[in-house]
Amino acid sequence: MRKLITFLVLFVGGMLVFFVGGYWTAIPTGARSLIKSVLPVVLLVLTLLCNRVERWRHFRDAALALLAASCGFLVSWWLSAPLLSALGMTTNTVAGLATHKLVDAVLIVVPALLVAWLGGFSGRDMYLRRGKLRVWLIVGLATFAVFTVLFLLQVAEQGIATARLLAWTPWILIFIFANAFMEELHFRGLLLRPFAKLIGRHPANICIALFFTLIHAPVQYTPDILQFLAVLFVLALAWGFLIQKTESLWGSVWFHAGADLMIMVGILRTHGAA
Repeated sequence: MRKLITFLVLFVGGMLVFFVGGYWTAIPTGARSLIKSVLPVVLLVLTLLCNRVERWRHFRDAALALLAASCGFLVSWWLSAPLLSALGMTTNTVAGLATHKLVDAVLIVVPALLVAWLGGFSGRDMYLRRGKLRVWLIVGLATFAVFTVLFLLQVAEQGIATARLLAWTPWILIFIFANAFMEELHFRGLLLRPFAKLIGRHPANICIALFFTLIHAPVQYTPDILQFLAVLFVLALAWGFLIQKTESLWGSVWFHAGADLMIMVGILRTHGAA
């Protein structure tokens, strides 16, 4: 019962940080700014309290991980639009979409890493290490290759010319790898170890996969949202398991980047990117 309650607390914390304070765009702009600004303060206080109160100390790493994630959202919220405006980029083209994703990824990852390191996390704590190189390299490259074939088949069905696809390719690669690294670090790199200390390896993976999946519910680049979420949940579990099994983030990044090629097909169709 205690682990179940802890599981629910971590799930709610994840939803607050990543959905309410992160990707939920239905909230009015003013309210979003307030939420994104208040959440890091609340989590900082909670982290400090966990340091000082003996019976809360085992929650300290989880609070720190959520604090780091919320700081990434806050910095991205304040700086992303001005930077993109200065670059003259819009999201109406493949180049614009890729640049937007790269800027967002950098603005989320850098503050999150900085806060985590200042709080005492090491690269090992966040799976930023070589780990079991042979395993993650084989799985990562194999899954990326499979998704690449599926992507090319879907692109061919849409009648996209080869020359056009080749011109888009560098931007597509920037988009999928920026998004894959950002999401794998932001969710699983930061949270898997702290959550596992509280509820165990597999429950931690399930908890993170649940709110990772649910925050994607409002997306508009897929025609069948229920099927998309079901597949995404299975993929999220696989990414987390691969990280835990190989003690490294990198195989999951390759796997995730390949899966994002399927999203690129939907994005190109929805936005009519040129």
